[in-house]
Amino acid sequence: MKKVIVALLVAVSVWAAPYNVGQSVMPLDLSDQFGKRVTLTTMPKTLIMAFEKKTAATVNEYLAAQDRGYLAKNKAAFVADISQMPKFIAETFALPKMRNYTHTILLIQDEEEGLKFPYQEEKITVMKFRENIITAIEFISTAEDVKKAIEQ
Repeated sequence: MKKVIVALLVAVSVWAAPYNVGQSVMPLDLSDQFGKRVTLTTMPKTLIMAFEKKTAATVNEYLAAQDRGYLAKNKAAFVADISQMPKFIAETFALPKMRNYTHTILLIQDEEEGLKFPYQEEKITVMKFRENIITAIEFISTAEDVKKAIEQ
């Protein structure tokens, strides 16, 4: 379903093409799982992104096993795109579960915002930055891959 929606929106909106290596990412203004607004004016060294329930679970399980402050210590952030999730499901089930985590989960709730980021089905997107410039984009699958991406 996501692939069909993505294809249609990209076809009618050239500006919605995903970011590429070498591009600058504008400051991100997102909410966390508690509804607190977080503005990333300078991107972290590593941005971990999940666009599906399964990939988000992989990242959340790994991060939940780490010490508090792990993401900040490694200059990383985790973003979950929940824009495809029906609002009722997000508010009733997903967000309450996310609030049990001690790590911050930044949320993309606007579909157009989500389309700006590279995505591969059943993969976790890892974006590396120097200031706001993307230096690398990688697609990973496992918790071990998440560890390597964050700690490198």
